[in-house]
Amino acid sequence: MTTIDRTTAPPPGPPRPYHFPHITRTTLANGLRVLVAENHNAPIVSLRTLIRSGADHDVAELAGLASITADLLDEGAGSRDAVKLAEDIGILGGAVATGADWDASYISLDVLSRNIEPMIEIFADVTRRASLDSPSLERVRSERLMEILQQKDEAAIIAAKRFASILYGTGAYGNSVIGNAESVARISVADVRRFYTQHYLPNNTSIVVAGDITPEAALRLIEGAFGDWQPGTEPPRPTVTPNPVESSRIYLIDRPTAVQSEIRVGHIGVPRSCEDYFPLSVMNAILGGVFNSRINLNLRERHGYTYGARSQFSFRRQAGPFVVAAPVRNEVTRESVHEILEELRHIRVGEVDDHELNDVKSYLMGVFPATVQSASDVAGRLVDMELYGLPENYFDMYRESINAIDKPTIARVAHKYIDPDRALIVIVGNAGQIRESLGGFGYPIHELDIEGGAVA
Repeated sequence: MTTIDRTTAPPPGPPRPYHFPHITRTTLANGLRVLVAENHNAPIVSLRTLIRSGADHDVAELAGLASITADLLDEGAGSRDAVKLAEDIGILGGAVATGADWDASYISLDVLSRNIEPMIEIFADVTRRASLDSPSLERVRSERLMEILQQKDEAAIIAAKRFASILYGTGAYGNSVIGNAESVARISVADVRRFYTQHYLPNNTSIVVAGDITPEAALRLIEGAFGDWQPGTEPPRPTVTPNPVESSRIYLIDRPTAVQSEIRVGHIGVPRSCEDYFPLSVMNAILGGVFNSRINLNLRERHGYTYGARSQFSFRRQAGPFVVAAPVRNEVTRESVHEILEELRHIRVGEVDDHELNDVKSYLMGVFPATVQSASDVAGRLVDMELYGLPENYFDMYRESINAIDKPTIARVAHKYIDPDRALIVIVGNAGQIRESLGGFGYPIHELDIEGGAVA
């Protein structure tokens, strides 16, 4: 008779095989790329428009233009005003969303598969024939200005914005995706329409279709709705040029009433196309990317300085930032910065335990299937594949790629991409309480206001 020890959880079994849906690719005569992934698990079709231009095309004077243009797409399109558009989408059981980030602009639409044909017309209108009128712009502008005003009281957002502007200046990635009060107030309907005309082109666009539809049916619908869309000159991509950081320095933004400090420590990172993406993802998870990471266990569990600290590589089409972020009590600001820098130095020398590497890899491999379950999930993954030029077998090999990372690889990428001696340290907090202690680092201290201006 076999005795079962019920005091110990059974070990996990091997991961079940995963196969990403087959992808059918087509490029229409006008340059529009179409990707279709058939999956009949649920009667849902997810559509995505990927415009390969985002806030990286904004200039400082019109920061927020790409985002506002995207927000206006569902404020009226074709013959429908905003109300009629929302009503017709609702009647068909659909949901639409629009937006932009640094790399691209997006339109997403999810609908019951039985209603896909009438919904394609609406989808094409929102993509190709947005109204972009003055009343809609004023409504979106008012909401955006209120959002920006509210952010002036949020220390975490102030810290993030100042870190980006110091690292990248006023060029691409140095502004805010949503813009600032001055730039948003300056944007006109003519600006929006010019951005739309220059960037919303079939040869600068990909359409993704995933879910309960055959590739033949999807291509027929896309060809009918988008085949006569006229191409234009594809816009050149701006070059991101971060400011050089030769040695660490501190930027202090005073908030006299603050009871805690928002800390950002970091430097330039890498683009999404970096060959070390998987090793960096695993390394960062060990460092600060998951709850049981080193930085969080140090600052939260060991010292009680914060409720949560994290690190992140912002993987974009061009090199985004690497940042450690932590809100801490004012009186332990210096100690928190010290511990963050020590953790960066520690991982940079390649000291990684077997258990923490195995735990992180198991976690990353374990959560992956939950991110590719629905038609919407698959559509989002296809957008990533298209935007960042990922290979066809990328998601089939995702878990294997994670599992292949070993300790020497972690040591190599940590030493190559982490540099605590050339870090920007941005702190938003009560300068009167923390200024003197920060001087103990021996780094130059620059004091700024919340808009980034120097304080005398």
